[in-house]
Amino acid sequence: MLLQDLSDCRPFMMSLQTPTPLLKQARQALLRNEELAISAVEQLPMELFPALLRGAFKGRHNRMVKAMVAAWPFPCLPAGTLMKTSNLETFQAVLEGVDMLLARNFLPRCLRNPLETLSLTGYFVSESDLNYFPSCHCLWQLKHLATRGVELWALNALPLQLLLETVSHTLQSLDLQGCMMEDSQLTVLIPVLSRCTQLTKINLYDNDFSVPILKDLLLHTANWSKMNWEQYPAPLECYNDFGCIDTERFLHLCPELLDALRAQRQPKGIVFATDICLQCGVRSVYDLRPRLCPCWQ
Repeated sequence: MLLQDLSDCRPFMMSLQTPTPLLKQARQALLRNEELAISAVEQLPMELFPALLRGAFKGRHNRMVKAMVAAWPFPCLPAGTLMKTSNLETFQAVLEGVDMLLARNFLPRCLRNPLETLSLTGYFVSESDLNYFPSCHCLWQLKHLATRGVELWALNALPLQLLLETVSHTLQSLDLQGCMMEDSQLTVLIPVLSRCTQLTKINLYDNDFSVPILKDLLLHTANWSKMNWEQYPAPLECYNDFGCIDTERFLHLCPELLDALRAQRQPKGIVFATDICLQCGVRSVYDLRPRLCPCWQ
């Protein structure tokens, strides 16, 4: 069983016969009766699955989506396409179905093919949503995790810590840009981040961290020998009371953080960046040398 994007599965799916009028009627009847569809999912003809899953997915019949993914009878599942939903409950139904599918004893290739990428962009994630991810078996071999724009500042960081702990031996890229995290949350994550030895890219832009906490993170990255590209927010101390960049502090603190990192390892590519300037739409960045936004040039 391979969990693939729809483009990878299309040749196989096109090889299925076009549904007959009888199958179309059956699909429509099942979409109108979710309970019947769930109870009969193991007995459904294979030819009915692709169109019925699309219908259930489009109609947000989340219990049916979960049951159909868990009983998927073909050698590939268009998981990449299913993950692009903007509805978090449907997204969770897909994950739960995949998790059940991976656990089925008669599909031992599934255990070797869990999801490699989880990307959540701009979702609203509740505490209960976040608590679910560490227990989802299909996420236990993640290579790429992105929660860009998912606001985490008001949430407990422990579930994210547990997920990172689980995938610390496989995770290659981590994108937490725009999560509005604060010092208390990064403090929780620092120990497990230090054990993510396969990381090659990390992005922490647009989070609110102070100099001491950022420095603490950098001092715990000696094991990041494979790191190629790292992006950090300019520390809070770089801004004045009005939220505007203080160039003098920026030009002093970024080299200080870089020196702290160099005491542990030599970075290959690193940037410290401010928030986007509200006047010119450009960040001030420090990447071995300062490049201020046009407003300060």
